[in-house]
Amino acid sequence: MFLRRVALPLIGRLQGMPVSPTLRALEQSQWWSLERLRALQLDRLRRLADHAYAQVPLYRRLWDAHGVQPQDIRCLDDLARLPLLDKATLRAAYPDSALAANVDRSQLVRYASSGSTGEPLQFVMTRAEKGQRWAVMFRSWAMAGVYQGMRAANVKDGHALGVFRSGPLQRLEQQATRMLNLSAYAVHDHRLDQVVSDLVGFRPEVMFAYPGTAYHLAVALTERRVELPLHAVITSGEMLHPFQRQAIEHQFHCPVHDYYGGEGMDVAMQCGVGSTYHINAESVIVEVVGADGQPVPTGQEGSIVLTNLHAYAMPFIRYVVGDVGALAAGQCACGRGLPLLDHVAGRSSDQLTLPSGRSLIMWYFTDVFRQMPGVESFQMRQVAPDRIVVLVAPGPAFGYLPANEGQRATGGPHDLGAFVGLDAALQFLRQRLEEQVRGEAALDIALVESIPLGPGGKHRFFVDERKETGFFPKNPVSGGAFP
Repeated sequence: MFLRRVALPLIGRLQGMPVSPTLRALEQSQWWSLERLRALQLDRLRRLADHAYAQVPLYRRLWDAHGVQPQDIRCLDDLARLPLLDKATLRAAYPDSALAANVDRSQLVRYASSGSTGEPLQFVMTRAEKGQRWAVMFRSWAMAGVYQGMRAANVKDGHALGVFRSGPLQRLEQQATRMLNLSAYAVHDHRLDQVVSDLVGFRPEVMFAYPGTAYHLAVALTERRVELPLHAVITSGEMLHPFQRQAIEHQFHCPVHDYYGGEGMDVAMQCGVGSTYHINAESVIVEVVGADGQPVPTGQEGSIVLTNLHAYAMPFIRYVVGDVGALAAGQCACGRGLPLLDHVAGRSSDQLTLPSGRSLIMWYFTDVFRQMPGVESFQMRQVAPDRIVVLVAPGPAFGYLPANEGQRATGGPHDLGAFVGLDAALQFLRQRLEEQVRGEAALDIALVESIPLGPGGKHRFFVDERKETGFFPKNPVSGGAFP
């Protein structure tokens, strides 16, 4: 209670980031009816549109070119009249045309996206806007029963989760907030044993991590027979796959709450009652659109489009974030009135496009690898329209079939089928993958010692070599063609 009633208000005043008043308001508004929340969204959208058109050259230029003006927004459905904004356009406009002319530059805090699919996007927000973002984040954590002051391990990209970014004040904040910051990179290299030791010594109550990192930790702890029960694991930054959730919940004896956001927006959070995500409607409008840029029916997948209702220094209005997902109808059984995101299927760039034009998002393949014993991690790299290189980092159990494919054996954290050896296991894996590819592309499978993480410490399941300069892991073990 000290953190909430004394420390947070004090830090907010000192840093010009008023968290506490916004947080109190959010704790009440999450229980409002959907109609009342939509009315709030419309009011904030119209104010934001007036500001963007008057102060931000990028939006005046775009909207004039499309023949629309702020006064054309009379209801939330009118948002679809505005043009979409893609990352390339925003990057080209930054900073001169993307920032509001009337913003106080001394109040700006600079950020950059992780750049996991290419060049990072530079963006800014004011200190006050950062305070609003923190309030939304704290409200989201509370859905998982996580509150300021709980012992927390932040296992992400090496940056501390807090208000201060470096120096003595950062160290003091970490001590006061009982936060242990660890690098996601360290979980995937020779420092893993030290990470495990640090976690066991710290005994956190909650962990924040990328799904791939939390999964790798869960496997490592299981192999070492280390028990580390938690109150909750909050994942974000990557798509959370069912096999990852299952392993994380089993090892840490707690629910996993997935958190979705991007480009400085804290978009949605799972409360744990159901599988859907509560959209933070007071601060963001989420659309799901088709190829024509128009909203698709609820439940249908499309491109996720975000409008940040609190971003005035550098507005994000109808911003195509690059993810594929679907909205959900109805209300969560928890009683909150917040609108619902049904699921996020992955990044729109995380999909194979075969010569026939057929596209396969990565979740078509993750279940194959989940069921295959001994696969520590994998990555699929499309090097040509008709050629896919599959990288597999094998564990000790690689060489066994899944339990339902042969006589069940015991050993390791999972049930295993018959042992068939390396070559036969590779052939079985190839057959399962080819069921999805259907002969439209050649599959080259290579066993490697490890798969390096991408920018920001995130694991990438798919890389399109034709669209970016990537690299293949060194030290292949065996198997298949390896460029």
